[in-house]
Amino acid sequence: MGRHLHINLENLPWPVNVLKFNQAVYDMQPGDDMLATINDADVVGNLQQLLSSQAEVDFDVFQTNIDYRIRVTKR
Repeated sequence: MGRHLHINLENLPWPVNVLKFNQAVYDMQPGDDMLATINDADVVGNLQQLLSSQAEVDFDVFQTNIDYRIRVTKR
């Protein structure tokens, strides 16, 4: 059973938020899942492009009333 991680990127400037997210995904082990919280729609688009290029992860993006959430699972 993998770890359940959470990363909050809401108050970080671009590109720091993208770099921190990428490092967190890189550090994940197979079976881990992570929930990332973001408040910038443009950053969400950047992160979706990044994740789409990685064959070993699955991800979902959803929007709440105040932010965006990306759930990532590493296979």
